[in-house]
Amino acid sequence: MKCFSKFLLLCSVMFALGSGAAYAAGLETLNVGLPGDAVALDTMQAVDTISFSVARHISEPLVTVDGKTKEIVPVLAEKWELIDPQTYKFYLRKGVKFHNGEPLTAADVVFSLTRAATDSVHAKARGKFIDVNGFQIIDDHTLIVKTNGTVGGWLETMKHPYAIILNKKAFEAVGADYFRSPVGTGPFKFKSWTKGERIELEAFDDYYGKKPNFKNLNFLVIPDDSSRVIALETGKVDMTYAVPATDIERLNAPGSKVQAVKGQGLVMIYFGMNTQKKPLDDPRVRKAIDYAINKEAYNQVVYQGLSNIPTGPLPPAAGYLPQPSKAYPYDIEKVKALLKEANYDFSIPLKLWVINFQDRINGATVIQSMLSQVGIKVEIEVFEAGVFDDRMKDGAHHMIIHTWGMQTNRDTGHYWLSLFQSQSIGNTNRTFLKDELIDELLNNSNATIETAKRNEFFQQIWERLDELHPMIGLSVPSELYGGRKDLVGLEDLYDGRINYLGNISLK
Repeated sequence: MKCFSKFLLLCSVMFALGSGAAYAAGLETLNVGLPGDAVALDTMQAVDTISFSVARHISEPLVTVDGKTKEIVPVLAEKWELIDPQTYKFYLRKGVKFHNGEPLTAADVVFSLTRAATDSVHAKARGKFIDVNGFQIIDDHTLIVKTNGTVGGWLETMKHPYAIILNKKAFEAVGADYFRSPVGTGPFKFKSWTKGERIELEAFDDYYGKKPNFKNLNFLVIPDDSSRVIALETGKVDMTYAVPATDIERLNAPGSKVQAVKGQGLVMIYFGMNTQKKPLDDPRVRKAIDYAINKEAYNQVVYQGLSNIPTGPLPPAAGYLPQPSKAYPYDIEKVKALLKEANYDFSIPLKLWVINFQDRINGATVIQSMLSQVGIKVEIEVFEAGVFDDRMKDGAHHMIIHTWGMQTNRDTGHYWLSLFQSQSIGNTNRTFLKDELIDELLNNSNATIETAKRNEFFQQIWERLDELHPMIGLSVPSELYGGRKDLVGLEDLYDGRINYLGNISLK
């Protein structure tokens, strides 16, 4: 009888170990604090980082770029061949399933890339490089994809969520409502979304790759910085993005039950000016505003110095940084001279729009004060992220403080393509810049795969952007992650806020 009891005990232990083998010991659910809500989990219709952060776990592309090594690595395509400078042959992984149980096929890839090129907010920027008439399905797991001419850095752009692979059958069943319940091939599947509160995912049991270290992944929307930190300290969340720089020292103090980790900043905070709206249609006014902003003071006040000052409209992490590269200094005399030359009307109040993130609001207040010192009146308007994106399309703003990151691509040409190409006006070109020379240079830079030639074009674009001055690079804040003291893996996050979190575990 005693032996039988021991046998039962041994079986119980073995069952417990076996049933939890797929997950890290003691970690069944990872709750993550976000500074805002997603706009859409259909990443072909989204441009915001938070949507990408969540969708990163649900859907996958053919290939991606490793955030640490910067090397192209396979995802849904296990290998590929470059047939000629504009023809790619992809070999898909076998045995991959979508969350609805459907197998991944070449037809899904053709459907997805066609939609990316024709019916997405990225269609006029990244999507335009895909030749929708050049697809060739060889079999269920092999296909040809052609680009519209030679496209420099095209394969690297697959890291961007615009290139995720959808399930054709699932999308056609719901159409425009796909963003509410996306179906992907990723390690987590969509469970629920309470708008403005939380998004819940759960591990996909039939995932073809390495299983996540936990079963449930919940994203909690906590816009207020203080509330998000309190949620971490009280155990409401296990980790959080966007830890305020003012809290770093306290969170890492001896005896603290939580930790803060500093990562490379990949997102540029920029001050965008509507180039089509008076009085900002004059480049002299835009340059004057640049000289009026003390960027060192801005970064100390808003980010406590845990940031880098960009030298122009490009983050330091870019694959190529043109020269000379130096931020405009704080110079009141140049401000006065440029405004006088432009016959600036000081009676006009300028509208400055920001999203309701605390650092944006703080930054707007700082700039409002700085510009008031040279007589420029600024009225701040704060919006929820989704409303902000919708309102931006009409161009009713004078100025914005916004972001554009390199989490999705480190290529200089493709970074600028979204921000400054005239075809992107109303979507990602938030300064409404419309310049034939910029368009031509961008097209030329992205129509060659020769590095030296592309760099020549980048240099010319840099110089033309300096003349036009549609935006001011304010800051590239260090990425600050917070987590439980026993959480392992925060130090391995290299993609800003679009990280895969399934490898996080407990000590």
